[in-house]
Amino acid sequence: MTANDAQSQPWWKRGVIYHCYVRSFMDSNGDGVGDLPGLTSKLDVLRDGTPSSLGIEGLWLSPVYPSPNRDFGYDISDYSSIDPVYGTMEDFDRLMAGARARGIHLIMDLVVNHSSTEHPWFRQARTSRENPFHDYYLWSDGTNGKPPNNWGSTFGGSAWEWNEQTHEFYLHSFLKEQADLNWRNHRLREEIHDIMRFWMNRGVDGFRLDVANYYVKDAQLRDNAHEVVITQPMPGNPSKTLYIPMSREVYDHTVDQPETHDALREMRGVIDEKPGHMMVGEIAQRTQGQVLSYYGDGDSELNLVFNFFFFVRHFRAKDFRDIIQRTLDLLPEGAWPAWVLSNHDVVRAVSRYHCSPPMTKSMIGLLLTLKGTPFLYNGEELGLANTPLLRKLLQDPVGKRYWPLPVGRDGERTPMPWDDTANAGFTTGVPWLPVSAPAMSYSTESADPTSVLSFTRRLSWFRSHHSALNAGDMSIVAGPSDTCLCFTRTSSAEHMTITINLSDQTVAIPRGSFTSDQIPLFSTEEQPSMDSLAPWEVRIAAAPA
Repeated sequence: MTANDAQSQPWWKRGVIYHCYVRSFMDSNGDGVGDLPGLTSKLDVLRDGTPSSLGIEGLWLSPVYPSPNRDFGYDISDYSSIDPVYGTMEDFDRLMAGARARGIHLIMDLVVNHSSTEHPWFRQARTSRENPFHDYYLWSDGTNGKPPNNWGSTFGGSAWEWNEQTHEFYLHSFLKEQADLNWRNHRLREEIHDIMRFWMNRGVDGFRLDVANYYVKDAQLRDNAHEVVITQPMPGNPSKTLYIPMSREVYDHTVDQPETHDALREMRGVIDEKPGHMMVGEIAQRTQGQVLSYYGDGDSELNLVFNFFFFVRHFRAKDFRDIIQRTLDLLPEGAWPAWVLSNHDVVRAVSRYHCSPPMTKSMIGLLLTLKGTPFLYNGEELGLANTPLLRKLLQDPVGKRYWPLPVGRDGERTPMPWDDTANAGFTTGVPWLPVSAPAMSYSTESADPTSVLSFTRRLSWFRSHHSALNAGDMSIVAGPSDTCLCFTRTSSAEHMTITINLSDQTVAIPRGSFTSDQIPLFSTEEQPSMDSLAPWEVRIAAAPA
């Protein structure tokens, strides 16, 4: 790889992709909900060509299509328009123009495992078994007035809902207002392909595919296997676990059906009609090998697959090292990893690991130096934690259903803090979710050269200017301590060693070790020692070729 090869890499391989939960990003009109004009007004924060921005390459928008908002945009009633709460199609075009002017590629969230029950397709489908749209969805007569099998909704209860007009059940893998689409119907597939083309022709560069391994269901509607217990660490006490009463079955007949790969290969064909476009997939509920199988042969299905196995339970070098090595070992030839710390559905990493600002820097340092594409969820660049909410303030249907269990998603979706004015500068009205009184905000952290934001900007800028980091190969090597994660990144022009001390203890660098005598090029420390690593230090050094 030459020094210029990084720029010849596809944009979705070489740069940071920013995940924007639009509803909570920036409100322009005082209605308490983030919108497209608000996002457009903040584009310079994301990329302006200088080290004072995040320097992102791609911008993934949470759904902004018309929706009844039973699941806050993930129940879509029109795939080819913009919900008025977010603006207009003209506002979208202005966002697109602003992003293009700054070199930002736009990614739309494509939610096509299911549609809203208020989508015109379903409104017609439920009226008659003879309606031409009826077969766009999945139906069953059931048995003796009961659902046909034991399939459960991921959000709780049966996955089957009775439709009185046709005297049969329809399938919903999530809320009853989210009816599953029938991916065995080729006309339905063509509709989805045309939706993709519509947005690509509008300038969209890629799609994030929601629950992409759910698309095709078992044709015989066979029961899923026995229930299993799902738990998660208790907030504030990770040594204990909480039982989660949803997603309790083995999804052997509702996800990962072989025909799903056929569907994704067809979608890849649509994407490849316009060179430089991409798809990144959310693959849930499966083993790492099954998840990575959605790359196909490395160049035939998804371009990127989110690696949720990176959400390790314990913040330890060993845990990260193991999952990174396993990912590199299992990736198909030619496939490119995608790394993520949290998102709109997952507790923020700062809360998951109870991170201090120095600890947060080490975590972001790892995210931005691994081989692969890093996805940064809005607020992570500030070191934001989840916002605790009273029951009466909850909006998420999952959080409401299972309260007081902490399985709701509102805490990671609260509005961005921009400054120290009312509602942290997010809105002049009443925010849809409370804005926590932040110890940090964009204005505060921008003025502090030691802040998490300043560190993230500095590392992102450094990364973008070094082919070893944004396009090079990677090998894990022995570090100076078991608490350190150490790896090399190599291009033909550069050879670097990244050492991250994932502990609150100073670590000595033994003379004669692999990392000794390497000249630091970047560090969280203003004056890094040649003899030791400071607690939580991230160090990038020029390694011997």
